[in-house]
Amino acid sequence: MNAVGKRNNLSKWRRRCGVLLVAVAVAGLAHAAPGGMPAMPIPAADKAPLVNAVRAGSRIIALGDHGVVVLSVDGGRWRQANHVAVSSPLTALWFIDGKNGWGVGHGGVILRTSDGGGSWRLQHVVENEPALLSVWFENGLHGIVTGGYGAAYETHDGGQSWQRLKVADGANADRHLNAIIPLRPDTLFIAGEGGAAYRSTDSGRTWTALQTGTSGSLWNGLALRDGSILLFGMSGRVIISRDKGETWQSVDSGTHNALTSGVQLNDGRVVLAGNGGAVGVAAEPVRRFETTVRPDRQNIAAVAAAEGNAVLLFNQQGVSQHVLPK
Repeated sequence: MNAVGKRNNLSKWRRRCGVLLVAVAVAGLAHAAPGGMPAMPIPAADKAPLVNAVRAGSRIIALGDHGVVVLSVDGGRWRQANHVAVSSPLTALWFIDGKNGWGVGHGGVILRTSDGGGSWRLQHVVENEPALLSVWFENGLHGIVTGGYGAAYETHDGGQSWQRLKVADGANADRHLNAIIPLRPDTLFIAGEGGAAYRSTDSGRTWTALQTGTSGSLWNGLALRDGSILLFGMSGRVIISRDKGETWQSVDSGTHNALTSGVQLNDGRVVLAGNGGAVGVAAEPVRRFETTVRPDRQNIAAVAAAEGNAVLLFNQQGVSQHVLPK
C-alpha cells in the first residue's frame, strides 16, 4: 500500500474507533510540532472530548483531544489538569501508583506526571513521531508504548530514553498495534489490526504472534480476574482465551457495533462499550453479553467503573454516567 493509502487507512480506522475527534489529516498530525503550545484551558472539564480513562489512587483521570486531561474524585465533578505540555491529541495513559504515570498521543509524544495527573511534562518524543495508541509500565523503570504502523518502543530508565521493540515482522510488521493488555506483570497481550494479536511471557521483551481465528481489527482488550483474556473490536467482535492465549473462542457480544473499551466491576460483571452507544454486560465467567443501545447513540471511546450500579462513559461529548440493568 502506498503512503497516501496508508494515511487514509489509519484515518478511517481512527474514525471507526470513535476516537479521532477532530477532522485533522493524519499526515498533519505526524508532522505537528509535538513540543508546541501547551493545552489551553477549557470552559467545562466534563464536556471535553475524551478518549481514555484510568483510575489512579483516589482519582479518575481522562484525556483526549487538544492535550486535554481532566480529573475527578467522585466521577461527578471534574477539573482540568493544571498544566499539560502539549496540545496534540492524547490517546492513552498508565499509572503505576496514585502519583506516577505516563500519557501518550499523536506525534510520538510521551508525557510524564508525578503528582497524580495534576500536571504533565513532555518527557520524550519517539523517532518518526508515530501516533502512539497504548502505554504500559511494569514499574518505575520498564515500560512499553505501541501505536500505528507497527510502532513499538521500550524503556528501561523510566522513559528518559526509548529503543525500538520488535513485535511483528514480515507482512504484519506495519499493522497497527492498538492496545497493550497485561494479564500479569510477565504476561502481556497486544490487540492489533486485522485480527492480529501478540503475546509476551517475559514482560514484553519478546513477542509471539497468536492465532485468534479472526480477521477483523481488534481495538482493545481486558484481562479478567479469573485469568481469562478478552479481545474485542470491529463489528462487535469479542474473543476470549481461558488458557493464556493458546486457544480462542468467539463470544456473542449482542451487537455489530465496534467495541472500543471495557472494565470489570467489583461484583465480577464485565462491561464493554463502543460505537453507536452500545453498552454490553456479561457475568463472569463470560459466555455472552446482554447489550443495549443508549438513546443518544454516541460513539463511546472509554468506560470506567462508577459508584453503585453504574459506569462512566467517555466520548466526544465528555463524560456521562450510565446506569446498568439489574
